[in-house]
Amino acid sequence: MKVALFQFATNAVGKVPAVFENMLTLYLINGMEKSMKLQVIDLNPPGLGGEIISLTQILEEDEVLEATERVGAEFSIWGGLAFEARGKAAIESCDIEMFLSSPDKPRAAYKFLYNGLTGELQSANLSVNIPTLEDTIEEMLLSVSDFLDLDPEQLDMERIGEGLTHSDKAMTYFVYALRVAEDPESKLRLYLKAIASDPYFVSAYVNCAQLLLGEGRYGEAMRMLLRSESNLKGSPLEPDILNLLGVATMNMGMWDEAVKVWQRALSQQEDHIEALCNLGAAYSVQDMMAEAEAYYRKAISYDEDYPLAWFSLGRLLAHEERCDEAASAMRHYIELRPGDPWAYYILGSCMGILGKSEEAEFALAKATQLDPGGEAGNLALVELKQLRR
Repeated sequence: MKVALFQFATNAVGKVPAVFENMLTLYLINGMEKSMKLQVIDLNPPGLGGEIISLTQILEEDEVLEATERVGAEFSIWGGLAFEARGKAAIESCDIEMFLSSPDKPRAAYKFLYNGLTGELQSANLSVNIPTLEDTIEEMLLSVSDFLDLDPEQLDMERIGEGLTHSDKAMTYFVYALRVAEDPESKLRLYLKAIASDPYFVSAYVNCAQLLLGEGRYGEAMRMLLRSESNLKGSPLEPDILNLLGVATMNMGMWDEAVKVWQRALSQQEDHIEALCNLGAAYSVQDMMAEAEAYYRKAISYDEDYPLAWFSLGRLLAHEERCDEAASAMRHYIELRPGDPWAYYILGSCMGILGKSEEAEFALAKATQLDPGGEAGNLALVELKQLRR
């Protein structure tokens, strides 16, 4: 089930309320994903110019419902935070108002009090009692469960903080890295500070490694991940660390070692979708198509809505000229990711080979529309011209 999570409005601006708002949001997302197995679509805006963007007025329900439908979520969460001042220089608690809504249910409102907060407005020093925050998140999750008519006994509340930290200092650095810093070097420094504050902060390691991989700094990512693996052995999120370690290893040119690392990840979590898809890609690179196909199909068997598995399977089948099967896989992918020009190009090519010219023309034209002047668009344009001769 998909939930659209909107930004909570606040009655105060500045770094202290903004950082706490983001801490609350991150723990709420983590709790819904880990404890409730919900898919969260985070609609909180990114930072701008090195500052967190605050919302000063609670969103209107009509605009929330419209946006929720647009992103394909079944229900939505939004609300407001009212900080209680202690004189003019500090805040010490927060009243939370949370609204839930869906197309087939009237809006529900819930209220909570978080009193584990001390924030100095002038110095921007912030103290947050994380265990108390987790207790508040548990109350919020029970309210979500009530709204959705779920059995609260099925919620795994022990996973609310899984992968996060009980160090408010580490969490503050993490929020700044995730929501405020814009350039990669600033983000990296903040993630490293978060790790230094809590050497067992799994999500900080994961985000730091993903940043390094995205920058092509594979050796640094590998060293970071090896360090994290030694610190986090036995953690529920160790398979995530191993999956990223496999990516770094593969990009360092060590195919055999990467495959072994991904297989270790699967030995700990057999339904790790990313590791399954990465193994499929690894075998595909070696032209071991039967093995690659088996991993892609296994990923789909665990999660039929995982786009990468469908795209990778469709591309593999098209490469083998199994066009009927490839077209079916690409249609599944397009339902999940309708704006990808490569999917339409591959679908159009398959339809052309199958002699279905009208369907081929539509798909290829769509690819050129989505990617004018790009590689997928240009390839589609060539085939479209050949088709129209």
